[in-house]
Amino acid sequence: MEEKYPDRPSDNHSVARCIRAWNRAFRKKLDEEDEEDDTDYEARKAGKDYYLRAMPPLVGQANIRDFIACVTYAQIIDILIPRDAESLLAAAKIALSAARHET
Repeated sequence: MEEKYPDRPSDNHSVARCIRAWNRAFRKKLDEEDEEDDTDYEARKAGKDYYLRAMPPLVGQANIRDFIACVTYAQIIDILIPRDAESLLAAAKIALSAARHET
């Protein structure tokens, strides 16, 4: 049976927050929609939007590490497609470089 919700617990608080945001948005969208063919697609899109909003800002090394963990997890469980993950990880790389050079 295919698992609908990414409920696997995480030791990383940021990843756990993102998973909770995804689940809330996904379930809410499913509850709002009638039984249509695109309901699952719309619910997953809503979940992705809320997952991304729950991610930590790219400020400070700890947040950047958590951001990377969130992106990686989202790609592993198919919330993000590789192209989107690559773009977000590139932004994290730039932010990490900038954070290391702050005075």
